[in-house]
Amino acid sequence: MNFFDPNSAHRADDPGADGTVGGDQASRLRDLFRTRQASPESLNAPRRRTPIFAITSGKGGVGKTNLAVGLCAALAPTHGITLVDADLGMANADVLCGVSVHKRLHHALPAPDGAIHGRVGAHASGDADLASLRVPTPMGFSLVPGSVGISRITQLSPSEQRSLLRGLAAIEARSDAVVIDTGAGISAGVFAFLDVADVVLVVATPEPTSIADAYALIKCYAAQAREHPSPRQRLRLVVNQAATTEQGQVVHGRIAKVCREFLKLDLPLAGVIHKDAAVVDAVMARTSVVAATPSATAAGQMKLLARALAREWLTPEPPAAVRETPLTVRLAAWRRAFGRRA
Repeated sequence: MNFFDPNSAHRADDPGADGTVGGDQASRLRDLFRTRQASPESLNAPRRRTPIFAITSGKGGVGKTNLAVGLCAALAPTHGITLVDADLGMANADVLCGVSVHKRLHHALPAPDGAIHGRVGAHASGDADLASLRVPTPMGFSLVPGSVGISRITQLSPSEQRSLLRGLAAIEARSDAVVIDTGAGISAGVFAFLDVADVVLVVATPEPTSIADAYALIKCYAAQAREHPSPRQRLRLVVNQAATTEQGQVVHGRIAKVCREFLKLDLPLAGVIHKDAAVVDAVMARTSVVAATPSATAAGQMKLLARALAREWLTPEPPAAVRETPLTVRLAAWRRAFGRRA
C-alpha cells in the first residue's frame, strides 16, 4: 500500500531541477552551498572530535523533541552532552527538560535594525554568545534553549546563520557531543543545521502523513546532497510510536524501498521506539522517560540507540570519515562568498 507518490513534484516546497527549495532565503543559502569547495583552508582544518547529531522530521508531532531529550539523558551519565533546541520559533525542549530559562537562542543573534537592547517587548538580541546560553538540566546534560513565538528567528539572514554556526563551533569545544533538535519540514533553516551534522536522524511514525512527509524531507535533502556530496552526512531513520518492532520495520522498509528506487539512496534503520504510556507520563512531569522510568520499553529503546551512536562516534579517536570540521568549511565558504571575515 502506497501512502505517497515518490515521483511527485507538485508540492510547492518541493525542490526544482536545480535542487532549490523555493523562496529567497533558500536561494541565497543554495548559492552559498555552491561556493563550498575543498580549499587549502578546509583541507588543513583540525580533525573534529565532537560529533553533531541532528534530529529532524518531515512533520511535527512525531516525538522528535522527546527523542532528542531522551538521547541526551541516555548519553549524559558518561559523556558531556549539549542539546541545541533549533526548532526556530517553536522551541519547547526546555519544557521537557524541566528548566526555566531567561535567555534564548535569539539573544545570540545580532540585534535587528532599530532594536533597543533590553527594551521590554523588543526581543533584544546580540547580548550573549551561543555557548553562554547553555543551562544545566536535571538529567545531566546542558541545553541551549530555542526561541518561542518570535517570527524573525524563522527568517535568518546569511550573517545571522553565520553567527549561529560560529556559536555552534564554540559549543563543540565544550562538549563530547552536540545534539541538534531541528524544526520539522524542509525549510532552509532546517537544512542549514542538517548540513553540519555527522548523523541526521529522520523521525517518522507509522501514520501515512508522517511516512509521506519523511520521504519528502529525504527527497529534498538528497537533491541538495547530489549537488554537494559529503561523506560526513549520514541519513538514518528512527520509527517512533510504533505498536510493535515489526510495524516499525515495515515502515522503514516502505521508505527505504522508494529511497533506493527513486533516490538511489540507502536509508539504514537506526531504531524503533514503541508507543509507550510512560512517555506521556514523563512529558506531563516535564522530564524524559529515560530519567523518569528507565525500565520502560521506550526508555530502553532510546538507550539502545544512544549506545549505538556512542560506540560509533564517541571514541577516543573520531571515525575515519571525519576528515575536517564542517563548521570550518561552512565559515570558509561564507568568507569567500561575502568577502569578509566570518
